Amino acid sequence: MAWQGYGWGKGRGKGWGRGRGGPRWTGGGPGGFQPYQPIQPQLPPPPPNGVRAAVCVDDNNGLESHVSPVFARAPIILFIDIVNGNIANIYPVQNPYAMGGGGAGFAFAQFVAGAGARIVIASTIGPNAQAMLQQQGISVYSVPPGSRVVDALRGAGLIR
Repeated sequence: MAWQGYGWGKGRGKGWGRGRGGPRWTGGGPGGFQPYQPIQPQLPPPPPNGVRAAVCVDDNNGLESHVSPVFARAPIILFIDIVNGNIANIYPVQNPYAMGGGGAGFAFAQFVAGAGARIVIASTIGPNAQAMLQQQGISVYSVPPGSRVVDALRGAGLIR
């Protein structure tokens, strides 16, 4: 008697590869894995004599926002322009990769670099995103999740 369990034999199983379409672990669809399409944020360039920091946050309360425990999946990213230790501009941006699948960290790191950020403040960053940020010359400051943005900026020595 042949095994009649969960999908071994004759292709009528309950698991991966049962031949009914839908996403597969390879990315699904014709051609397999589909990489993220690059997205460029619509922000003015950073001030010529300043620096732009990117902070992943859970809420949109400006400097009182709380740092998210995740990097690429944070709902909002604050792009903060700093000139001579003072905040010049704050741009809250919805994270276009917050609900993405695998590989979102790398694409999100490209998004941050494309916005002109030279500094990232986050609690955790995956290895692929970390490598991309390092390749772009972006400094990373690690802070505990839930920290207020203003405290994280002061702790990093970016503002007074």
